[in-house]
Order: sequence, then structure tokens, then C-alpha cells
Amino acid sequence: MRKLVLVLFIAIFFLSGISFGGIIGSVHDLKGKAAFGNLQETCKVCHVPHQSATSTYLAPSGKVYAGGNITTYGGSVGQPTNSSAICLSCHDGVLAPSVGSNSTDYSHSHPFSVTYPTKQGYNSSVGGKITGSYGSLPLEGSAKDRLECATCHNPHEKGTSGGFLRIENTNSNLCLTCHQK
Repeated sequence: MRKLVLVLFIAIFFLSGISFGGIIGSVHDLKGKAAFGNLQETCKVCHVPHQSATSTYLAPSGKVYAGGNITTYGGSVGQPTNSSAICLSCHDGVLAPSVGSNSTDYSHSHPFSVTYPTKQGYNSSVGGKITGSYGSLPLEGSAKDRLECATCHNPHEKGTSGGFLRIENTNSNLCLTCHQK
């Protein structure tokens, strides 16, 4: 009986490892880093299941980005929300590189923390997902209509390009999931 329990435990561990397999050894493997309190568990840098105020159990380093308005391509998005606030807790140019030239200038990056457009030139979203020829991307927020960092990026899987993209952008595959030619 003990051997069966051990085998089941090992099987469950390896099967569940699929979801965070891309983190171990990647730039998101922050276990033991001084800037994050030298946590000895990889997941606890971002996930705090017993102390989080949200159902996603996210509170990186015990905080979320609260630095103010962010400028993205197309203008200011105000205070980032959902996963974008989580990502910017580190990717604010202080703990991790920012995409922009400083902690609030992301004008060279794709807009985030915005409502997904429902106009000509964009694929429609159904049930909180945008589906294109190369896969689907999740939308966030209570109405499942918000484009956030985690719409295009999966922090748990680094992808073949290393950019943590949900859909690799070879031949603009990621872009064409939302944008119509």
C-alpha cells in the first residue's frame, strides 16, 4: 500500500510539474534570490495561497505594482490591472528589466490593461478567449474582456523563443491571433 501511495504521489508530482516545468532554471526561477527574500520555494515568489486577497493567489514578493500610470504604444493606460500589475511588480525596471526605457514608459511595447477591441480588424472573442489559426489567448478581468500581460505571455512556460509567449510569433502567428490582415 505504501508503494502504491508513493508511486501515485510521484506520478501526480510529475504530471503537475508540466504547469511549472518552464520556470525551473528559467529567468523566472527566483528561488533563493536576495531581492525576493531568499525564498526557498520557487512558487512562493509569485503565489501566496494563504495570504492572497484574490482567487488567483498572486502576490509577488507580497506586493503588486502600485507605481502609477503606464504609457504604452497608443497612450496611457492608467494603473495596470490583473496580471499586468503582478508582472510589473518585478518588470518595473527595478527588480527585473522593463520593456520600456524606464519604469513607466512602455511606449515601445504592446498596450496592456486595456479592453480588447470589438471592431473591424480584430478577431472576435468568445468566452473570454481570442481564438486564431495558431491557438487561443485568454482575456482577463471580471468581464473576461481585458488584454493583459498574461494574454500573450505565460510566465510558467518560457517557449521556444525564451520570451514566455503563449504562441510563438514566427511569421507573426501570435499577432495574427488577434489582428486580422
